[in-house]
Amino acid sequence: MKYLILIFLFITSLFSETKNITLDEAIVIASKNNKQNKISKIALEIAQVQYDKALSANYPALNAMILGQRANDDGYLEMKGSIDLPDKLIAALPTLDKELAIDTKVKLHGRDTVQGKLELVYPLYTGGKITSIINQAKLNKLLAANTIVRTNEEVVFDVKKYFYGYALTSQLVNIAKNTLDKMQYISQLTKDLYEHGESLNVKKTDYLSSRVTVSLIESIVAKLEANKILVESALINALGLPWDSKLNITFDKNNIIPLDYSLDTLVKSAYENNNDISKMDIILKISEEQIKEKKADFYPSVAFLADTSHTYNSYEYGVYNKNQEDKWHIGFVAKMSIFDGFKTTNNVKEKKLEKKKVYLLKEMLKDGIALQIKNEFTNSLIAYKQIQVLKKAKKVAKESRELNLRAYQIDAIEPKDMIHSQYVKSYVDADYLKYIYTYLVSLSKIEKILGKELK
Repeated sequence: MKYLILIFLFITSLFSETKNITLDEAIVIASKNNKQNKISKIALEIAQVQYDKALSANYPALNAMILGQRANDDGYLEMKGSIDLPDKLIAALPTLDKELAIDTKVKLHGRDTVQGKLELVYPLYTGGKITSIINQAKLNKLLAANTIVRTNEEVVFDVKKYFYGYALTSQLVNIAKNTLDKMQYISQLTKDLYEHGESLNVKKTDYLSSRVTVSLIESIVAKLEANKILVESALINALGLPWDSKLNITFDKNNIIPLDYSLDTLVKSAYENNNDISKMDIILKISEEQIKEKKADFYPSVAFLADTSHTYNSYEYGVYNKNQEDKWHIGFVAKMSIFDGFKTTNNVKEKKLEKKKVYLLKEMLKDGIALQIKNEFTNSLIAYKQIQVLKKAKKVAKESRELNLRAYQIDAIEPKDMIHSQYVKSYVDADYLKYIYTYLVSLSKIEKILGKELK
């Protein structure tokens, strides 16, 4: 099933338009098309909206309300019992009793009421809570912007990794095909020497051995071509191109220069520019603002209040008479917690401990980054040295194969020596490419960790 899918991808790719790109062009395309980048940009837009929402706390809240209702009956005030009359009134009218009996029913309002009301609330002082919330929203914007940069670095790294991988597999396919051509020629030459009896060194077993070697190389070519299709698909996906796109990359494997940086310089640069460290710095600042937010509960909160209303009632007298239908109020409210069972104190302690935890995580992150830099720096040095060694070995292996081929053609060496020289030539060429890939990927990892491009 796997091979059927690969064959299908290979056939459909033949009918697709081939796109010629360099590494720099690939990075630009990925930056525009990659869905991870688009998601990060949307996250920044969300953070901006959240910041604008937090700023709303600086403005007064103005609410309008309309109330309409019908009661099951009119509202009444019933008064029963007696009241004491004033002493002056009794002295003026001795015939009055000292107590006056009351048994009456007064209508307060009708069944139908409609009221329109406008309320205003404006916080005057919150102990710094509003400021800290706004600052947290502002820092979350920085966090989202940091994520965009981090995501872009990951996209660039993926593009480089797949780009180099595609270049490697393409060139390995070429080496394998070239080796196959050479071995087919050697196999045919072995057959001719064996069948015509012109050689004392070549036997039938040598010919059969050469045919087995050719078959093995054919299998390797098929696997490498399948790998090439898979790596090309991974690169196309990283670029955000249609799945049926076909690429033709431009890559100079000979333009390899040494890493002209010391390990200390790289580590210091990572501490200054690494986006994960920057992220931890932002989180530490957010933690500090969260502490201030919790501390605000130790202080009073003060708000200015105002409202105005107009009321219509079906009863023109009573509590909603003409003189009482329009009302307004103005004032303030102050609130302060006297004792909350040490809740605020423990909230502050919790946030301080969380900040300490983030600080320790940052220190662990710095140690991990330094170790990663050291590992990739070491890998790049080893790979670069191997590239220089194998560059010389390639030349020697090529001369050896050509010399052995001429010697084999005149029956001066045995078949196994000829096959061995061809094997060594192919192995050295492939190993050379492998170390180029290792070197370039190590540099890309260092750039990703540093948060900037190496010059």
